[in-house]
Amino acid sequence: MKIVSILVFLGAMVGSWCLVHSSRPVAESMHVGIQNDLKNIITDFVQKQLPNSQNLHFEKFWTETVKKNRVRASFVYAFEDSSEESGPVVTEIKGYALLNKVDESPETVTWSLDELNIQDSAVNFQDPVRITGTAGELEKEESK
Repeated sequence: MKIVSILVFLGAMVGSWCLVHSSRPVAESMHVGIQNDLKNIITDFVQKQLPNSQNLHFEKFWTETVKKNRVRASFVYAFEDSSEESGPVVTEIKGYALLNKVDESPETVTWSLDELNIQDSAVNFQDPVRITGTAGELEKEESK
């Protein structure tokens, strides 16, 4: 029984050593480059679409290898914006992007942004929005 335990233990150690020292399909520096490029793309898009927005910051941003040539980048970012109707608001957006490796040369690796999904968004009003109404008026009008 002790021999079986030792063999299982040695097998686990060899397996974990191989796992730790195996080459990664996407290098860590490539993940950093993808994150920086996507942050710049998102920042430029928000500035073009909402020129009055300010203080854009990324609360979370991480990438993970899905397959050998596919990376998923998940993000949470927020920015401040204001309009005459709503006043100052903070908008938070959560989502992810899927990228596929298109081309690889010794100098560069080219990725295509194939899918962008916004999973959740929230708007937090800096100044409370007041909603008023007269109780029952809507129901009376609909019943006539």
